[in-house]
This record gives sequence, structure tokens and C-alpha cells, in this order.
Amino acid sequence: MHKATFLEGTLRFTIAPNGPILIKAGESSGVDPVLPDMQFVRSQGKIYIPGPSLKGVVRAQAERICRSLDGEDLQRKKQQQRVNVFGDNEPRVPLADNPLGSGTKYSGLDDMDYSSGRAIEDMKLPPDANRTAIVYRRSSFVSQIFGHTSLAGRARFADAQSNDLKPEDVEERNGVAIDRIYGSVAVGPFNYEVVVGGTFTSRIDFKNLTLAQLGLLGLALRDLAEGRVGIGFGKSRGLGRVKVTFNEMALRYPTCTLNNGLSLLGGRQICKTSELAGLGAFGAGEAYNLPSDDTATIPDGLSYVEDEFMGVELKASDDTQVRAVWRACMPAWRREIGL
Repeated sequence: MHKATFLEGTLRFTIAPNGPILIKAGESSGVDPVLPDMQFVRSQGKIYIPGPSLKGVVRAQAERICRSLDGEDLQRKKQQQRVNVFGDNEPRVPLADNPLGSGTKYSGLDDMDYSSGRAIEDMKLPPDANRTAIVYRRSSFVSQIFGHTSLAGRARFADAQSNDLKPEDVEERNGVAIDRIYGSVAVGPFNYEVVVGGTFTSRIDFKNLTLAQLGLLGLALRDLAEGRVGIGFGKSRGLGRVKVTFNEMALRYPTCTLNNGLSLLGGRQICKTSELAGLGAFGAGEAYNLPSDDTATIPDGLSYVEDEFMGVELKASDDTQVRAVWRACMPAWRREIGL
């Protein structure tokens, strides 16, 4: 199923500091007294925000959302649904992993010890045709998007590059670390470099997501855009707040054409032209436990167009339209969490 591409998309967005931000470089200033103790990460002399830093923030927020909404009743219900189809060996799987868990002792909210990567490794599955499907459906909902040690992620975050930083957008500040017991200075004073202006542009490429997964990705990015989540160093000190503008989202269906609706090249209809289709709508993922009802109403002002080469595309061209696509995915997300 996931060796083919049924749905792929690109989200382009702009990040602007809403206060000071610092993504620390791995190396220190060394013996050079001119350089600050903590420098912003650079590539070829230019400040940038690494893609893994963005991915880590978005994934962590997606996990917080899932842990807030997860529960034993929901997990048992989902487990029973899989048992009815695939047999009694299906484990209970939470919406989000415990990255430090063992993978084998999970028994509810009192013992959140399930780690998808370790659990799959413990199963020692043979390398047959069904292995990929088993790995996918026994992975947590968040890991199905971002991946783990036995499953490749389906969302890729590019570095956020900036070409408009001015000298006054980069400042040097001073700080100290306070001893929590004695209230005196434990480390410092030290100085660090922050960015307070300019913009950074980046993109997220994703493929083969269900509408519920796309909706969760949108929720986490919305929280980042609205300042509920910070990035980088010193978030508890007031650093790390950003503003995010979503510039464009393109959803592409490379195996489809417009024929009285969105249809596969072989002729089978996927959905109406007024509906948005997620991966489950393609009906080829029974072994992956994908939702069969994976369509939503396309927001007003958006429509499919045929690509000039092959396939069909739907494009949201500004922040308002991108958020409208995510709102359209919310019913699928609610079904995923049992609401």
C-alpha cells in the first residue's frame, strides 16, 4: 500500500519571531572571546532553523494533543475492532508513544509504557508480504505520521531559510543560571545570540495521509502559529514564540483523473468532485486498518484541477484557505478519537 503514492502534498509557510528565538548551534564559541557563548545555528554563514527542530516541536505537540484525548476505553474499542478483523494477537495501541517505554508492558493510562518502535522489534516479524501492514497498524497514530525505528515517517520538514535578516534583527543578550536550592548564581553570567526580526520560509512534504492524520498535523501547526508552543532554547524564559503564516497547500492525486468525480486512472470512482479524499478512500488498505469513510466536503472556493502532465491537484493559496482545509478534516479527526 505505502509503496505506491495515492496522495501527496506540500505545505509552504513563513515563520516570523514573536520575540527573541534561539536555536543553539552544537558547537560552542571556544576560546574566541568575541563570539557569544550560545550561537544561533548557521549554514555557510547564514542563520536558519533546522528542519528536525521544527519536526520535533510539531511532533511533540501532536503527542500532547493525543495524550490529552486518549483513554483506556478508546484503546480497548480500537483493539476490539482490529481483533474482529485480524485475530486475537492485536495489542492495545495508544494514540501516542512513550519514547522511553519498553513496548511490551502497556496496560492503560496507569502504565503508559508502549513504544511502537520497541514493540515492533520485540515481535520479530518475518520479512513477508504482510509485515509492512502489521507494522503500520500496530504503530501509534502519531508514529504513523512521523515514523519510528521500524516505520518511515510520511511528513518531511525542510530547513527554514531566511534571506531578509538585517543586522539589527540579531541581538546578543546576557543571562545567568540560578541555583534552585540556594537562590544564588550557579552558572554565569553568559551571553547568547537571539533573532528578534526577519522571516524564515520552509515547507512540509507529506504523502499517503488519512484525513484524520492531516487534521492532527494541522492542529499541531495551528498551536505553533498561535504561540501556544515555542521553539528552540529558553522557552520557559520567554524565548521561542513565533508567528506562522501558511502560504500555500497543494494536495495532489497522481493516480487520478476527473471523470464525474475523482477517479482512478483505471476508472474506479474515489469520491465526488465536491469531496476531499484521504488515503482510506482509495480502498486498498484493508490490512493497514485504514478508515473506509475517509472523505470530507471541500471548502468553498477550492476545486480540483487536472495536472498538465498527469493526475489531479487541489490548491489552497493563502492562510485562510489552508486553515479551511484543516477544518474540513476535523470530522475525520473526531471519528478517530471516538467523538
